[in-house]
Amino acid sequence: MKSVAALAREKAEARKQAEVEAATQAAEKERTRKKPRPVPAFMPEVAVEASGRPRMVSAAAQRKAFLIAASAGRVLAASGVDLLAMGDNDNGANQRERESAAAKVMLQLQEDQRRLKEIQSIERKIALKAELLPGYAGWIDGMIKAGKASASPLDQVFTALMAWRIDTGDIKGAMPMIEHALLNGLAMPDRFKRETPAFVVEQVSEAAIRAYEAGEDAARAFPAAVLPAIEDLIDLVDADIHDEITAKLHRALGMAILAGAKEDDADDLTARQGQALRCYQRALQLDEKVGVKKPITQLQSALKKAGALPENSPEAQTPPEQGGAGA
Repeated sequence: MKSVAALAREKAEARKQAEVEAATQAAEKERTRKKPRPVPAFMPEVAVEASGRPRMVSAAAQRKAFLIAASAGRVLAASGVDLLAMGDNDNGANQRERESAAAKVMLQLQEDQRRLKEIQSIERKIALKAELLPGYAGWIDGMIKAGKASASPLDQVFTALMAWRIDTGDIKGAMPMIEHALLNGLAMPDRFKRETPAFVVEQVSEAAIRAYEAGEDAARAFPAAVLPAIEDLIDLVDADIHDEITAKLHRALGMAILAGAKEDDADDLTARQGQALRCYQRALQLDEKVGVKKPITQLQSALKKAGALPENSPEAQTPPEQGGAGA
């Protein structure tokens, strides 16, 4: 007859063995259980015929659905939709909502561009752009906050609206858009015929030159700080731009430096004249037709008179005019 201790030991071992077997069976069941595969957010819906059989969607339709859905997150973020909540409760209705929101932005711009084409006057076109831009403000902010996603047609919607802001003279308001576009490599719409860095530099530089040539109120109103900011961005992204366009930026920088001079502060005026002279000379090196030859001569004369430009200094000599090096 077994002792009480032996019986207790056998009972404990049997219970332990039963627990091990139960755990093993549960693990095997979990391993072999078929789990549903997650459906990527960009997968287009499959059309269903009246008979209930799936109908193949064309390759073009699939690409369109992908491009719209790939941009939907940024569109919804801009409109204040809770993306996390939608992710927790994703279904076909939410996918259609995202696609509809993205498509709506593109269709709205197409409609607004149609209205602009019907107007002949440049002045009236600019006025209409200024009227329409506030309607896109929330969407623009959402795109910037969302950062860079996969390439999308909405990127060119963004750069088209950036161009509108520059056209309307809101250079300061355009700067966050310019920074976002340059840092993320967003392309301009095909009709612009230029890459984004070249477009930005030329348009902003020409706007600055016009403002400083007009003088007084126009010169004071121009946000001069955007010029060195754009110069830094162009250097940061190492953009390859035609020399003639870069020359305009250096001319604009020189004009902005002089515009901020204090006429009653001789030291400040002389320092600014020296900086502007270097900007103009660099502009002339890049493009002999940029329009800085006369200002260079005037600045050299003023600096020599102030004793701030020795005859043998590089700035005292007009750089040799350089022809184009070819394409």
